[in-house]
Amino acid sequence: MTTESRVRRIVVGVDGSAESVAALKWACREASFSAAEVLAVLALESSCHQIASYAVPVPRHPGGSWGAVREVLRRAVGEAVIQFPGVSVRTDIAEGLAARVLLDHATDADMLVLGRTPYGPDPRRAAGPVTRACLRASVCPVVIIGSGPPQPLPEEVPPAPQSAEHPADHLPPLWQRDLEGSGAAR
Repeated sequence: MTTESRVRRIVVGVDGSAESVAALKWACREASFSAAEVLAVLALESSCHQIASYAVPVPRHPGGSWGAVREVLRRAVGEAVIQFPGVSVRTDIAEGLAARVLLDHATDADMLVLGRTPYGPDPRRAAGPVTRACLRASVCPVVIIGSGPPQPLPEEVPPAPQSAEHPADHLPPLWQRDLEGSGAAR
């Protein structure tokens, strides 16, 4: 019986946003614990996806947007690698719909990591269309990293007094306070 030894791989969607950089940093941190390699993928949706499917796409100018896209990816990886210099980070730029590109790259991955902003066009939605598609169709675990404003730490709450009728020793102090205020502790 032989065991196949392969390098663990974490795929990260990168688009240059603060959320995708936070996701890349998180993936690098995770990779540093498990000796995994990180693959930072930037999906470049070409204009041909916005016209009829039977139309022939216009060829890209070689010096056009590819240089800017490479720079976005280079900056994001540079920020993450500074904090985790021992982690192996590879990059790939692929044309296509973002969800499809990420799902294709994550086929043999151990994890897919995506960034999510809480300030999208519809703040009531928990996730955007790319994230929802990846959550629905991914064959590996998907981790969503948000990067909103820093949340204040909860104030330290003294433990609730114990009574014989309502022992609360198994609840954290913060939950005890929330339960008492909601009427659920009755």
